[in-house]
Amino acid sequence: MALITVLVLGGSYALHAYDRSHVISVACTVTAAEGDVGSSSSGKGIGSSFEQVEISTKECGPLVLRRGVTAENKDAIAARLDAGGRTRFEIGAASFRFREVLVSVRERVVVFGFSEQP
Repeated sequence: MALITVLVLGGSYALHAYDRSHVISVACTVTAAEGDVGSSSSGKGIGSSFEQVEISTKECGPLVLRRGVTAENKDAIAARLDAGGRTRFEIGAASFRFREVLVSVRERVVVFGFSEQP
């Protein structure tokens, strides 16, 4: 059991570290976006909450934007994304590649940034 715990926690850390150093640009069609509050917690019940924008796309599946999102701007960001059309997202390469697996274990693919397509 301890080995499984180490693999899961170590794998998650390695995935996030890899993503931070291997960012790719992917174009997706946004179908919906809304401001939300996310949270994290540890095995001891300690956690925190953070502002985020939940994004649904046709080609890329569910995404979440946290970087630069505040309580004051999350609804405006969501409205900008929800306007539809193609949007280019900056995403970690490993998270994007394994997005179906991440979604199946209720993990979101975290977006580092975005820009609307011309």
